[in-house]
Amino acid sequence: MGFLFSKLVRNIVIAYIIFSGIQFLLRWKSYTISPKEFRSIASKAQGTGSIAVTVSRLSSDLSRAYVQAISSDTPWVALCLGGMNLKALFLHASITEFIAVLGSPFPTSGRIGLHWSNSTCTVLTGSVSRLTDTANLANKEVFNTGSNFRHGQFESHIYSFGDDTYIACYGRGVIPVSGLWAVTGAISQGEPLSVAHLAFAYGQATFNQISIALTKTLNYYKNKATGKSEL
Repeated sequence: MGFLFSKLVRNIVIAYIIFSGIQFLLRWKSYTISPKEFRSIASKAQGTGSIAVTVSRLSSDLSRAYVQAISSDTPWVALCLGGMNLKALFLHASITEFIAVLGSPFPTSGRIGLHWSNSTCTVLTGSVSRLTDTANLANKEVFNTGSNFRHGQFESHIYSFGDDTYIACYGRGVIPVSGLWAVTGAISQGEPLSVAHLAFAYGQATFNQISIALTKTLNYYKNKATGKSEL
């Protein structure tokens, strides 16, 4: 019994060390996207017309600011998140960052929480309401078109999307962990193939970003070794 207890304590300590190490890296690593600039661009895109026009402007403005970091050919994919049946379009995808447009033409509700990431979102069309499900008192928040809200790391909220509601979100953290929600949500809806579609879309965008980063790094050291300058 004592051996099992000591083994359990050791595993907890190891897990805590790994968690703390990852948190330290997430806090001090450099990121591609500026949350402040993202909110500014998303706010300018909201309310510009249909969701197709809005997303087109959002993508164009982000591409001007971040060039190759923004994907231009990713498809819309099905995403079941905490019981919410959503459409998702990933404009930027990596292991530690994402930009996505999420929404649905129909009302949908569900619980979203315990994600290993911090996200900031802007309502592009429609309205979003949420309730913190761990609070002692009900405190309903409502966010209309143009409003911004934040979903913090390991926070838990019940969300409700109105008709034709779409939001643009930027997040930082251990993004693949959030895939567990998508997997369990799709299985609960009897749609396991949608997970494969989602994984392919996100994986392809992530691979493209890794390729771009490696190319830039190789060119940097190549120019440094040869004495050439890009200027």
